Amino acid sequence: MTNEERFVASCQSTGEADVRQKLGAARYSAQKAIWASSWLEQFETGKSDATKSEESTSLLKTRPNRHLAFIIAALFFVLLFASFALFLLK
Repeated sequence: MTNEERFVASCQSTGEADVRQKLGAARYSAQKAIWASSWLEQFETGKSDATKSEESTSLLKTRPNRHLAFIIAALFFVLLFASFALFLLK
């Protein structure tokens, strides 16, 4: 078994999410990054169209939550600042 085959086997055992995380964090050497990218590409082509559309739909659902959290945090700080300013004026 070659080094690439062993690496691909380890990618299959750890899973797509872990490989993507390590690849994104640049935790692989140059050659292993190439192998990981190749494996992920093959993994993507093996998915059915239904799985791909389900994943893209779930990603779209999570994005507004991030914006909502940011808006709520910004409003909280504005209210906190306004309350502090009113306290100082009295």
